Amino acid sequence: MPGRGAAAAVASILAAAILLAPASEARVSEMVVPVRGMTCALCTRGVEESIRALGGVSRVAADLSSGLVRVEAVEGRSLGVREVKARVHSAGFKLGGECSVTAVGRFTIGPDRRITFRVLNAPYAYQVLEGDLLRRLFRRHPGLTGDFRIGFRLHEHQERKPPSISITSFEARPAPPPPARR
Repeated sequence: MPGRGAAAAVASILAAAILLAPASEARVSEMVVPVRGMTCALCTRGVEESIRALGGVSRVAADLSSGLVRVEAVEGRSLGVREVKARVHSAGFKLGGECSVTAVGRFTIGPDRRITFRVLNAPYAYQVLEGDLLRRLFRRHPGLTGDFRIGFRLHEHQERKPPSISITSFEARPAPPPPARR
């Protein structure tokens, strides 16, 4: 069927566009991952080396006393949330709780009045839980239009689909200039 081949071609072009998106658009710039089971310097080194092997990682620092691993993206690149978590598991450790993430994306308000945050050019969409920072953000930016850089706690629970987030910080991003008219 010709429709199937065309659909596959479009899907592959879209996937390539997401991977090759301009630096200013695809943005999970930082993660802090709690890791259980790190008991020595060799453990922290193993987690760091496992995560560092991912493309787009500029810095990884595991802290033995707190059990937290801070991961930063190369300027203009985006971290893969699932990939970083998978690297923790492949190093032989378990996640110790909820991750903190910093990302650039857009909000949408659905017909059910639920607010969703979608990381630009990435497969991540999260339901936003109500809280003081969300209310403050909404007061400053009614309609939540445009791009925002936010910090959030990621709540991934089996019974809650899609995953949800609690905003911990926010910053509105300036809108790109309109295209020049000829």
